[in-house]
Amino acid sequence: MLNRILWCALLMVAPTVMYARSAGSPVRRTGAAIDGGMNCSACHRANGAANSDSRGFVRISAVNYTPGRKQNVRVDVFHPLATRWGFQLTARLASDENRKAGVMTPTTAIQVNCDPSGSAPCGTDREFATHVVASTGGGANGLRSYVVEWTAPEAGSGDVVLYAAGNGADNGGTNAGDYIYTTSLRLSQAPALARPTVSSDSGVAAQAFGAGRTISPGSWIEIFGSNLTNVTREWAGADFSGANAPKSLEGVTVTVGGREAFVRFVSPGQVNVQVPDGIGTGPVNVVVTNEAGASGNVAMTAAARSPGVLAPASFRVNGRQLAVAILPDNTTFVARAGEISGVTTRPARVGETVTIYMIGGGATNPAVPAGTVASGTPGLSNPSVRFGEAPATVSYAGLAPGAVGLYQLNVVVPNVAAGDARLSISIDGVAVTQELTTVVGN
Repeated sequence: MLNRILWCALLMVAPTVMYARSAGSPVRRTGAAIDGGMNCSACHRANGAANSDSRGFVRISAVNYTPGRKQNVRVDVFHPLATRWGFQLTARLASDENRKAGVMTPTTAIQVNCDPSGSAPCGTDREFATHVVASTGGGANGLRSYVVEWTAPEAGSGDVVLYAAGNGADNGGTNAGDYIYTTSLRLSQAPALARPTVSSDSGVAAQAFGAGRTISPGSWIEIFGSNLTNVTREWAGADFSGANAPKSLEGVTVTVGGREAFVRFVSPGQVNVQVPDGIGTGPVNVVVTNEAGASGNVAMTAAARSPGVLAPASFRVNGRQLAVAILPDNTTFVARAGEISGVTTRPARVGETVTIYMIGGGATNPAVPAGTVASGTPGLSNPSVRFGEAPATVSYAGLAPGAVGLYQLNVVVPNVAAGDARLSISIDGVAVTQELTTVVGN
């Protein structure tokens, strides 16, 4: 679930050209019987009927709905040969599938078309969420995920059926490499919330950044448990007030040391928050509250800085943990060629600048309050990076512009021998505790 924090966006690359319907599919193409059973194979038919190639799939991920509440519905489209993708999603009342269920929100990546015509807002007309040209490509071959914000229908609506179709295309300029899949998912109205319960492994800093139990103002916490909420949703632009992040999402709030945190992601079993300013140092309690009440305390330790480098489990290969370091083309990652599945990799070269991402860096100059979208170049004090024993030049260390609580270090690779190099990082004397490796080539 850590892809909910910004690091997953780093894997995206710019789109190019798709064979057809790159601006979205026509309505009634999800395969729903009520709509005549039509799907995307009506146009992309070179490989036969939908679901005829067993190598791929389309999958819907959602939880039982809370009336009137928003949740994220994820549509995954996969084919091992796919380099471009498309999808369509609709929501219907199970009691009368001619009627729409709830409302879907258009975004820069998702358009919502009305049936019989027009685009959102659709009033009482049926809705179909689909891709836009900018969201048909990018990322590693094989899988593409689309996230649609859906506001559930009112209480007493009964079950809801979600229908989706997906296209995994090879970007070859014809439909010969397009593979179509359909699926559906039935949701029920969720029971009333109970008081949230947090588990013993709650309150760890973001797992992809080291998962320590020491936090600092502006760092990130993952909280695990049950009954946290009935919906699954990440914050969106509408949740912000200018550059300020929300302190509540779907009725869920979190306090750290008695101060309100900034809530990025909520789900029944996990909540991700950014630590607020002013929590002091030493022991602090983390508490989750929903409409039914407050959880018990999660004990953590606060410090001025608690740096953790982006190094997810997918970058743990051949017995060592590689840091996520991005080369100057912004698409290639530092590792041995082909060492990490799904991304392009090669060793860094001496003299190249690589970018490393981090959380928990603490105060910057100029200061940027927690919960604020960073702008400009708010820098960190006394950054230190070593490749083995060799010190590296740090050309920039500070908050990443346009992000909340994400730091970047632009580091010039020093003159070291080719091969694996231990990566040591500290900020103003506070060391990153992760054991990290990077790779240098000739």
